[in-house]
Amino acid sequence: MPSEGKPQPIDTAAITAPSDVPTADLWLLAERRARHAGRVIGQDKSGASAADALAALALGAAIRRVLDDQEQHLVREGLRHGATWEQLARALGLADSAQAQTAFVAWAQQLPNGEATEALRLAGLGKGQ
Repeated sequence: MPSEGKPQPIDTAAITAPSDVPTADLWLLAERRARHAGRVIGQDKSGASAADALAALALGAAIRRVLDDQEQHLVREGLRHGATWEQLARALGLADSAQAQTAFVAWAQQLPNGEATEALRLAGLGKGQ
């Protein structure tokens, strides 16, 4: 079901690639993806098209990007509040804490200088540990 009231950009955008996805709350992105995916896999009998498959794929990729970015911000906050790499890895469903740390460091290195320095320090790789 589209968002309530006045149509939002997510309701009306033609989506064939992640770059076509307008900024919106994750639940709105997930709702639109579910509508397209429902048509493709036959849950919705209104008829599917290649456009539905492309939109569902693009929305899924956009959602993953948002979640990946949010995840690393949450890892940083966990580190700020004293979580260990073992605890963070467990929360992420990873068997190895090194995997969590490697992903975080790769993300941190892409941040602006001041933020990168702080994030790398939190990761145990910078000055002032």
